[in-house]
Amino acid sequence: MKKRCMLILLLAMLGACKKSSAPAGSNGSDNQIQLSVSAPEAGYVYVDGAYTGKQAPGTIAVTAGKHIISVALQNSYQYLRKEVNVTGAASVAFVMTDKPAPKVWKALWIGLYETKGITTSGECSTHFSKDELDQGYGFFQWSLQQHFEKYTYNTIHWDVERKDIELPVTLTRSNDNWFTAEPSTISGILPQIQPGTYDCVFVFWRESEAACSFKSGYFGLAWTNPLKENIKTGYVTVKFDAGTSITNKISYYKTNDPGVWVHEWLHTVGENFYQDKGLQLPRKAGDGLVVHAAEMYNYTFPWMDWYRDFMGGRVVNNSGTPRFLGIGPEAFLGCSVREKAINSCRD
Repeated sequence: MKKRCMLILLLAMLGACKKSSAPAGSNGSDNQIQLSVSAPEAGYVYVDGAYTGKQAPGTIAVTAGKHIISVALQNSYQYLRKEVNVTGAASVAFVMTDKPAPKVWKALWIGLYETKGITTSGECSTHFSKDELDQGYGFFQWSLQQHFEKYTYNTIHWDVERKDIELPVTLTRSNDNWFTAEPSTISGILPQIQPGTYDCVFVFWRESEAACSFKSGYFGLAWTNPLKENIKTGYVTVKFDAGTSITNKISYYKTNDPGVWVHEWLHTVGENFYQDKGLQLPRKAGDGLVVHAAEMYNYTFPWMDWYRDFMGGRVVNNSGTPRFLGIGPEAFLGCSVREKAINSCRD
């Protein structure tokens, strides 16, 4: 009898250990409630901002209680969301009016007419004309629509101010001969760049002209921790090799390597900003930068699927939990850099 009692006790203990702790969005475990999700078109289903690995139309399982159920539409790149109090099995049907108002992010785009610096052959300058700067700005606006806003499923709308600098801008030269247009240099010329004014500043200038060359090992460059900068603003500089025709060069990049603008902006928010909010992003590459980890997750050049999944919070995590890594549309609806800079929001 004593042995039998011990066996019953052991079986009871093993039964208790089997109790599921499956996360919201998983299927068919204890305390999980089935939800049928439909939308105007096929889309990725999220629960409380996290991608479930499921698509609409389809079924997900969640715990009882209040949840944000949402769908990122695959074709139209729109984001639909509902706040749902789950008490039992139900259907959640999305319509286009479930689209939230986008979060407004503010950018300052700056074109430099003249950049000067001291090279190994002496001081020289490169120049852009008004027409060339207009084309550079058009390239940026194209990327805003095709990448920045699209890959957030239009949860962000960019309000852009343009301010070109006509005075010569002196480049900073590092010991390894990198030439940069530093944030302190630009903000010294444009004092309106202050914490809380912009989410990101984008600076566009010419790399080479005739015998004057500021070539160095980057195309775009970003400062990766904006809230630690004096201006508390994201900062990106694009050093553009226009060659003999900026029109042809921009056409080439749009076709073959279109991600320069969004890549650099992601450095400003994807290295520290969203991690500091508690989001789980991909691990760092060998150079210590998260945005450079594409190959570690089996993405290939020109990396546009990487940027899309990174921003959509759908990078598959093969080394543990959570199942998917990245930012996600729900996070983009939260505080922006400029709001965090002046503590005007809570998340």
